Amino acid sequence: MSLQFDEENYMVSHRTDSIGLLAKEFALLRFLYENKDKAFTRSQLLDQVWPMEYPVERTVDDHIYRLRKKLKRWDEMSLDTIRGYGYRLAIRENRAALPSNPSVHDPEMQEAIHGLLQKYHLFGQGNSIQMLVQQQEALGVQIAPYYLLYMHFIQGDLEWLINTADSPLEERLYWLLIYVHALIPPSDTLELYQLALQSSVLPAEYRRELRILNIIEVYAETGQYHEAKKQLEETYRVIEEDQLIYFRLPVGLAALSVELWGGSGEVVEEKMTMLRNELKDAPYLREIGRFQVMEGCWLLRQGRVREAELRMDDGLGVLKMSLNAPLLLNSIYQIVLYMDHHRIGGRLRSKYQQLYSEISKMYDVSVYGQQIVETIRQFLSADVSSSDLPLT
Repeated sequence: MSLQFDEENYMVSHRTDSIGLLAKEFALLRFLYENKDKAFTRSQLLDQVWPMEYPVERTVDDHIYRLRKKLKRWDEMSLDTIRGYGYRLAIRENRAALPSNPSVHDPEMQEAIHGLLQKYHLFGQGNSIQMLVQQQEALGVQIAPYYLLYMHFIQGDLEWLINTADSPLEERLYWLLIYVHALIPPSDTLELYQLALQSSVLPAEYRRELRILNIIEVYAETGQYHEAKKQLEETYRVIEEDQLIYFRLPVGLAALSVELWGGSGEVVEEKMTMLRNELKDAPYLREIGRFQVMEGCWLLRQGRVREAELRMDDGLGVLKMSLNAPLLLNSIYQIVLYMDHHRIGGRLRSKYQQLYSEISKMYDVSVYGQQIVETIRQFLSADVSSSDLPLT
């Protein structure tokens, strides 16, 4: 793919198609095009495009976002976010004129791939999903839109999740709400979750999942132990009625979390024994990682600091291996919250606070975190205020 740049009019052309840009958009695109397939940090791009000015790094993000919208129709070109680093311009071969892979049109193949993706999802194998999505053209398969969105979610692509025009906000809302839990205090998270449950824009399936799973731990973190237990009773009823067998382990972990925050040691031990036995026959990376983190929190509460640190680090390592950015971020954040709740400070508290800061920086939380929270709050508040739904 070749581009022609008209410096006088700030126009960029591909074949017979031309697009008008602003001066800095033009300069940024031209630099990236001249260095295509090379990644640059925001600071490097600032030095190249704004050499005599002093803008903030967010300026680069804003210009990239606008360029992506303007250049969207040129499929061979993409402005890629390099997680934890910066941006690059990638040029792909236009294969539209070539015949498609025969397996793309084979129903049995597509059904098999869908089943494989479901298994990878169940086992928490984010890296496997990522590889399949990246190789879909070579393998001759079509990936369902759900998994394309899900990949941005587990990769921690906050810029895409909040700004993309490829998917309406209603479809991204639930996934953004999961990130919220690690971005703001639990009391503020609870407010947004309750707003989402009152909203008509969140699909019914996601409202159910938010109600029977995600909100439970937030109740516990805000000191509402009895409300969390009450919701757990409702959750178990829904699981049985709707036959949600794959929810049992995640809900079991949520129940353990509730007891860690407000229950007795005897009940904590009982639930840990039950979950430990269940995980022997269910090698699900997300659940194993979360359980090890919670086990570490329990050891910490008993004063077994060295054992606790090793177990929590093991759990976070499993979550990193599973390629699940929101769960990793949430788990580190919950460790810090738990230490604050039990007044545990010192070296260990500083270690996990520093780790949270490093992971947040890797996923650009400082750039997009507040934007995510405010967008969700405004979107849900406007919907709830304009509807006749009763408060629940």
